[in-house]
Amino acid sequence: MIRVITDWLGLIGSGLIPVRDGVLRNGPRRWAVTLLLGGGLPFALAYYALGLGLDEVLFRRYRRQPVRRPVFILGVPRSGTTALHEALAHDPRFTTQQTWECLLAPAISHRYAWHGLARLDRRLGRPLQRLAGALNRRFLAPLTDAHPIAARAPEEDYLSLLPWLSAFILVVAFPDSRRLWRLGRGDAALTEAEKRRLMRHYRRNIQRHLFFHGGQRTYLAKNASHATLVATLQTAFPDARFIACLRDPAEVVSSQLSSLAPGLEALHGHIHRGALARRMLRQLHFGYTELLSVLPRRAAGRAVLIPLPAQRQGLAATLRETYAALDLPLDPAFAGHLETLDARARQHRSGHRHALGDHDLDADTIAERFADIRAAFDFAATRPLKAEEATPMDPRPRVLVVSDAAPQRNGVGTYYSDLIEHLRDSVGDIALIAAGDPAHPRRHWFETGLPGDATQRIAVPAPRAFWRSLEAWRPDTLIVATPGPYGVLAALMARRLGARLIFGLHTDYEALATLYWGRLRGWLNRALMARVNAVVFRRAAVVVSNSAHMHQLARDKGAHHAVRVHTPVPRAFLDTPVAALETPPRRILFVGRLAAEKRVESVIDAAAAHPGCTVRIAGDGPQRGTVEAAAARLDNLEYLGWLDRGALLSALDASDLLVLPSQVEAFGTVALEAMARGRVTLVSPGCGIADWPEFAPGLRVMGADETVEQALERLFSEPPAALADCAATARAQAVAMTRRCLDEWQALIRP
Repeated sequence: MIRVITDWLGLIGSGLIPVRDGVLRNGPRRWAVTLLLGGGLPFALAYYALGLGLDEVLFRRYRRQPVRRPVFILGVPRSGTTALHEALAHDPRFTTQQTWECLLAPAISHRYAWHGLARLDRRLGRPLQRLAGALNRRFLAPLTDAHPIAARAPEEDYLSLLPWLSAFILVVAFPDSRRLWRLGRGDAALTEAEKRRLMRHYRRNIQRHLFFHGGQRTYLAKNASHATLVATLQTAFPDARFIACLRDPAEVVSSQLSSLAPGLEALHGHIHRGALARRMLRQLHFGYTELLSVLPRRAAGRAVLIPLPAQRQGLAATLRETYAALDLPLDPAFAGHLETLDARARQHRSGHRHALGDHDLDADTIAERFADIRAAFDFAATRPLKAEEATPMDPRPRVLVVSDAAPQRNGVGTYYSDLIEHLRDSVGDIALIAAGDPAHPRRHWFETGLPGDATQRIAVPAPRAFWRSLEAWRPDTLIVATPGPYGVLAALMARRLGARLIFGLHTDYEALATLYWGRLRGWLNRALMARVNAVVFRRAAVVVSNSAHMHQLARDKGAHHAVRVHTPVPRAFLDTPVAALETPPRRILFVGRLAAEKRVESVIDAAAAHPGCTVRIAGDGPQRGTVEAAAARLDNLEYLGWLDRGALLSALDASDLLVLPSQVEAFGTVALEAMARGRVTLVSPGCGIADWPEFAPGLRVMGADETVEQALERLFSEPPAALADCAATARAQAVAMTRRCLDEWQALIRP
């Protein structure tokens, strides 16, 4: 109930608060209509809640009603789903919901009450029936010209989700509701928890219907808005059969916009048709993509694709082939009625007139926007196609990565820069929005040095400009790499964007707080980070991490779905020939932020203890002065400063051994890069990379209380051949890890 109240207030807010690039025009009419419609909703919701509540008391046995092999008719709007639904509703094997049941009687209690009222109305001469007809002609018909409503006509049962404000039709009343548009993008935009909750309500609605009507017949549903929920429906109803109606996108776009616009303008006056068109184009494209990518992967005999010409030119033959493909016995009475239905379909001529130009669109725009859809399916075909015989469409999602870390500046910045470079070939479009990106400077409200390291910055972006940047990209998947201001703002905006949120937990910021603040400030900052993580975790579909410690941390802190992923290596580190390795290693390199948690002093001490070795330190940070002073004092110690990726590759090739003695290190990307270059790699047990069992043969790990000096002495005692084999193994492991990493991210981006 609290969730419904929150959603109701959100609908009202969407109409009262002006929205940039919204469908509605700002003004008194917008506010008046919103308050009128929003104010009426509580009465409808109370009516629904009363009936549904009585069901749980009087008819609770409905929950045991099985839903066996339901048949779902899907398709983007205006693709012939209504005509096919009406035809199949003649088959006595099916039971389907009628308009009055969806709108007025989602509960069993409602249905008994309305049946009783109807009997009374008939005895009194049908005055209520005549009144309902007049109201329909006067008020509803102008809003539904392209989709006439009749009380006893088969109807889309998603309307039975109105008690939970989860029916997309509400977008006519509240066209600027971000939540409704996100609901309309289903599988791509909803979290796993939201999808489970939606399917729980939907299944119970079906169970109520079957319970009321005896429960022996097969349930038949038609929902154009559920084309974007194919994968979710498959999970909720694993034995379901699917029939997908498909029509050429150019005809669908024009028809759908012209069917929505009159209803919107009858309620709200003049609207921004361009904004409506942009939103609907995205919605329709995703619907097509979902149908053509998910259904062909179903098991044989579970799904059929029907192009619109197959219905218009040969409905009887199309239905016979569909029944055979889905292993549905053809009832003799229905078989005898097929020719009549076929004749009606051939003679039918729609009175709905529409043109792309009415919505500032043209054929070239549609052809470009839906080129991949047209390439994936023959919309002119005159016969149905078994889904398993179709080539699954390979959707190329738009991905946006948001990070508070500058590109390639630290481990997180490096991780995502490398990942983006690898994914460009397989993802439709992928981009990075990062604080401190010199190539794309952004306006900030506030900026300061990172605690413990003033060489890195933390910034609060101007929210409106930041939102425009995200909205302009129109991401299907939003990857938040850090829990800083950039990351948190992006996470909060993900739902408005209709994007699937993936959150990367790569650093234990709560643990770092103890290194840079005193007891009180450290406690406050740990509490703040815990709260930030909790907010982001609730919104994220997946929380990813690349170490065992961070993975466990994500699970401990309540991530709905935590996944451990591998780490990529830059292409240049894999493609450039490896330089020769000298063993035993005498050229030692440290790369990292010059800060307390990296234990740089231990590296300096090792240089002093091993004057026969050349030790080089690369990086920047608060302990830079300490390193520069040590380099001036020790002949075998050299400070290289901060290195870009090209210079880092050269520095690794000029070394034999990389040492990374960090106290806190979520993974240790530079260690993996050293392995990719065939270097001997020595890390502390505090580095996340040491938690990966498959890396054990290619890594050398320090003891829990061992200093770098002691670890080097132990390492130098190993046979040179063993160290050379270790480095070669490390190279092979790094290559294999990158391949696995890309496969894992592909699966996350395309769930």
